Amino acid sequence: MDQNKSIPEERYQLEIFVKAKNLKDMDTFSKSDPFCRLLHTIQGEKEKCEGDTEFQKNNLNPCWEKSFIIDYIFELNQKLVFQVWDKNQSAGSDDLLMGEVETTVADIVGAKDMKCEFELKNKKGQSVGTLVVNIDKQPEDNQFIQLSWIGKDLMNTDGFFGKSDPFLKFYKRVGEDWLPVHKTEMIKDNLNPEWKPFQISFKRLCGNKQEEKFKVECWDVHEKGTNNQFMGHFETSIHEIINENKSEFNLEYQANKSGGKIILKEKKVIKRPTFMDFLRDGEQINLIIGVDYTAQNGNPNFPDSLHAFKTQNGNQYETAIKACAQILLNYDYDKKVAMYGFGAVPHLPNYNVNETEQCFPLTGDFQKPEVYGLEGLVNLYKQTLPNLQFSGPGCLGEIINYSKQIAEFNAKKKIYTVLLILTCGQIHDLHQTTEIIAQCANIPISVILVGVGDFDFKKLEFLDQDQKQLQKEVLTRNVVQFVPYAPFSHSLPILQRELLAELPHQLTNYKSLLGLVPSK
Repeated sequence: MDQNKSIPEERYQLEIFVKAKNLKDMDTFSKSDPFCRLLHTIQGEKEKCEGDTEFQKNNLNPCWEKSFIIDYIFELNQKLVFQVWDKNQSAGSDDLLMGEVETTVADIVGAKDMKCEFELKNKKGQSVGTLVVNIDKQPEDNQFIQLSWIGKDLMNTDGFFGKSDPFLKFYKRVGEDWLPVHKTEMIKDNLNPEWKPFQISFKRLCGNKQEEKFKVECWDVHEKGTNNQFMGHFETSIHEIINENKSEFNLEYQANKSGGKIILKEKKVIKRPTFMDFLRDGEQINLIIGVDYTAQNGNPNFPDSLHAFKTQNGNQYETAIKACAQILLNYDYDKKVAMYGFGAVPHLPNYNVNETEQCFPLTGDFQKPEVYGLEGLVNLYKQTLPNLQFSGPGCLGEIINYSKQIAEFNAKKKIYTVLLILTCGQIHDLHQTTEIIAQCANIPISVILVGVGDFDFKKLEFLDQDQKQLQKEVLTRNVVQFVPYAPFSHSLPILQRELLAELPHQLTNYKSLLGLVPSK
């Protein structure tokens, strides 16, 4: 491997925890169902939505479990807008904005214990509650602990007609606060449950301080997930369970009353290899590019088309191809890249059809779809443009599935496939695409979606956020990343940073999922 090539830095990130107090009720016959949305603006860039927390049903004092992860860029101002919304679960109804707070990363990082309380205000400037924000600094961490827990003789909160449905919640201490860092699955009707093993980093669980206590709570799920019943808690540390071999804990429920016992069935310290470790071991990237030729891009013969060549620097697609491929080609093992089109009727010399195709090689040859290097990619894009009849609809399922098959073929060869899709975002097979992406968790592939133009990218954002939610719920692997091109078009380094932001984690998570480690 070229020792001079750029390696993504293991840089600091910030994890943001949020909770609210005394929210103003927006519902008439019940309490509000609030969730929090974070809008993040880096100096010189467009505002970016970092996602939503889960909504908490009938709760005016929510402590949201989902946190936000953002990069910490010391030299740039980073504005944060926290919006609290009331989830409207009626079909066709919009969520209602309850209130918002505007602040900066520096304000919170500079506060005592990196914690701030803000007054939430509605559009009229009226107070609607309090938002509490905690920040924890998260460097890259490769030391994990795998834990497997069982319950014994847990208290029954369901009376004579059933048994408790227990789950565990884990908290770490940050300053004076306990912040949620993990939740197990619920076990139905079981007072002696055995929860699935899980892995959590030392950093997330205890800030890498092995003697620092973390807290475990046991809860019983009640109907519809509201008014869950507390069953007890205990505190321990990594030092106690590893060095002192402590494995049995009483659940403290009330004074002189126990909620049962929680037993640590299995523990194992794991050092996960880093992205750089796998590159040093010979892992290579196989880059595949997909280009959107749907009619929504505009006729390339007119200057307002996203495919029109207006300047010597090319159009947005060409510029995006150059910027994206320039960084990813550093990791491509043979510098040969396959480029495919979708959403057009191809009239290529070797591939001439009369119907819209959703995955066709720009070379016109499925047996030889590759060209060499950055110059080859740009030339192929330019040369084939006049031979494509822009059409529609735009579908991603076929090209993702085709790339998935290539990744499966290379699974045993230390080759990781990266599918880079450049699109204006008008997807017409969202359900099928979601299902195909879900099948990629155990396959060495990542999908980077680059939104070109100024279209509505909600479907691309959905694919990204849906994967993250799926990862949280069923402990699978996130393979999707969405990057809008326009906000980063002025700065190649920032664009490249965004493109590579999640790829190292996706590759190492794939290896970890299969128990693979570098051979060197």
